[in-house]
Amino acid sequence: MSARVAPDDLALRTLARQFPTPTGTGVDDLVALYAALGPVQTQVPRAAFLFAASRLPGVTHETVVEAFESYALVKGTTLRGTVHSSTARQHAWSAAVAGPRLDLGLPKALRLDRLTATDVRAESSSYASDDWRDRDALVAHVADWVAEQESDGHGTVADSHARNLVWGSPQLVRRPPDRRWHTRTDTLHRLATHVYAVAADDHDPDVARRELVRVHLGAYGPATRRDIAWWLGDNLRPVDAAIAALGDEVVQIEGAGGTTYLDLADAPDGSAYAGGVRLLPEFDGLLLGFEGSGPERGRFTALDNMARIFNRINGTTTPIVLDGTRITAQWRIVPRGSRIDVEVLPLPGERVPDESAVSDALPAVEAVLGTEVADLRTVTD
Repeated sequence: MSARVAPDDLALRTLARQFPTPTGTGVDDLVALYAALGPVQTQVPRAAFLFAASRLPGVTHETVVEAFESYALVKGTTLRGTVHSSTARQHAWSAAVAGPRLDLGLPKALRLDRLTATDVRAESSSYASDDWRDRDALVAHVADWVAEQESDGHGTVADSHARNLVWGSPQLVRRPPDRRWHTRTDTLHRLATHVYAVAADDHDPDVARRELVRVHLGAYGPATRRDIAWWLGDNLRPVDAAIAALGDEVVQIEGAGGTTYLDLADAPDGSAYAGGVRLLPEFDGLLLGFEGSGPERGRFTALDNMARIFNRINGTTTPIVLDGTRITAQWRIVPRGSRIDVEVLPLPGERVPDESAVSDALPAVEAVLGTEVADLRTVTD
């Protein structure tokens, strides 16, 4: 072990890299932020915007839209079969790692007999190569093709799970039908390699896994090997091989109770973290950067609060309030005509956020959503 770290220092070390000192709020600055902290889970469209605002206060709605419209940032179904926003390279890495695992479910879901998952992915990729394809049209095309190729009684895209596997191919990227990236469902899909260009090595699973391990530690470290594997949706053995391939770039740190953490050798020590109140999005990485059932989910709030933040029925999470080093509350947007209200709901066992401090964080939300906050209120039981 090269170092020891106390529990409080773990939080500071992670927060220092999650909230670096902003250097600007332009498209290049936003892409650099994603390069450092992405891929970011964003199946709620506005999460990509609120993530940007929480790390780059002052970034505007138009800046985030332009980053996606220019495909400097892209969205796709990759890690753990969930929607992530990322740079093009990160998407290529994520698809290379997630693709083989997600494809395992295709033969059963589509009741394949003659065809393989590779065949189905090749057909959907071909159909979506020349232009953006509507989701329903994509599924209908693949369903008809599978039915033609398969034996009697086999080859169906008959339920929502099968449909989701078809349009949720990691080889595709997705977008809404217009510029309303923060509110619209991503119903258009296209082959990723016809949207962006990356080096051939970026599609190699071993290279991709190594790069994503580096990204994970750079964004969420110190972390355990199980945290990394959970975030990737991967097995421990290939993750351990990727860690070993990084060599001296990765160091081991001893934590409380004998836990072994991993971190980058040149990672910040936490002293640069400025604190303050941040309004974080749904699916924020402060929670999803760590194993779903693991103890590191409690790095920033009591583990008992996970039941409030996570909706186990539909797999969603609520937006959260970071106050200093603690996640102390949930928050929500209440539409009010052309404006919005913001409600803060304190979490049990955590201090109630000061409304004036929360108010100071609201301009970042207003700028990135292109709206005005009419009222701020704290809602207690």
